[in-house]
Amino acid sequence: MKITTGQAARGENFFKRPILINKLWRKIDSESSIIISAPRRVGKTSLMRYIEDNPKDKYYIVYVITESVYNENMYYKDIVKAILNCDSIKKRDKVINSIKDLAKNIFKSIDEVGIDSVKLSKNIELNYFEKFIEIMRFIDLEGHKLIIMIDEFAQAIENIQQRQGTTYAVHLLQSNRSLRQNSDINNKFQFIYTGSISLEGIARRMDSSKFINDLDILKVTPLSEAEGKSLINELLKGLDFTMDDDTIKHMLNEIKWLIPFYIQLAMDKIQDIYDEKNIRFIYSESVDIAIKCMIEENNKFSSWHERLKVYKNDDYKFIIEVLNIISITAAKEITYNEIHDLAVRYKLKETYKNLLNTLIDDGYINNDDNKKIYTFTSPILRMWWCKKNAN
Repeated sequence: MKITTGQAARGENFFKRPILINKLWRKIDSESSIIISAPRRVGKTSLMRYIEDNPKDKYYIVYVITESVYNENMYYKDIVKAILNCDSIKKRDKVINSIKDLAKNIFKSIDEVGIDSVKLSKNIELNYFEKFIEIMRFIDLEGHKLIIMIDEFAQAIENIQQRQGTTYAVHLLQSNRSLRQNSDINNKFQFIYTGSISLEGIARRMDSSKFINDLDILKVTPLSEAEGKSLINELLKGLDFTMDDDTIKHMLNEIKWLIPFYIQLAMDKIQDIYDEKNIRFIYSESVDIAIKCMIEENNKFSSWHERLKVYKNDDYKFIIEVLNIISITAAKEITYNEIHDLAVRYKLKETYKNLLNTLIDDGYINNDDNKKIYTFTSPILRMWWCKKNAN
């Protein structure tokens, strides 16, 4: 297993969590459409790509990333293109012939239909929501189910809200629900949604939670201590240095919120120490140095601040003050009563709970140990926020 700090981990670099993988397949087998819900960097995309790379029998898997989508028709066009060019479908002669017939008869805007790809014309714009329905009505999947995995769906919703307004963003939520509820076609497909921001939070902010309440939720939690230790040991197999159990335990205690990204990034910094000093046996002191180096990696964490700029005026000021207080106070926490007082000061008494829940959903803060006290999810994120934003 190689250290992976950028792209989603795939193949031998994916750290398998059998219980989590089995949970996802059980939900898929129950014929539900699903939200994979977790804060950023926990491994949601890697989980989806693992399912894509290792499909069960009777399923075709399509992965679509919608991070750059800014209107509803573009969203459905990306899905249609992904279906028409699905690698697993191409292996089935009957299905690919069915797709070729669909492409010629339904679209009438095809530049090319070949063995390797179906190319849609750039000169003719169609209603791709309607085309998706037509595909699902007439495609012969030979008894298989099409699993359409939508990565960064909430980001697409937010993009549309910013460009076109809330009405258009809510309409995309509505149209997705209408497809899931369409009894003429919904026996052929299921959606799995995930992304780096919370779909539940976006829907809540637009007063549109009713359009996602039919979705089953799979929560991806941070690694357990045993899983964190196992991940480190798997990474060590491909490295030239070693760490004893006490050092591994120290590293996990310092990270605390055991998401794969933090562990991988810490190991990457330890690799830098090894390269520079040729220290074969890594102890706690080197771990501490590596974590300090992590905090200097502004490009790895800056999205945590940039993401919040979607909030405006007093909403933004309120959120930033909450995070600043947690990061700079000696106690490294804020109480619910203090948050309430801030909300009153910013005249957000009616809406601050939604803002607070979004900070929790997106992985900034939690209150797991005491429901009336909020802290940063990770000391790493707290120290970075304090150094780069609060001071």
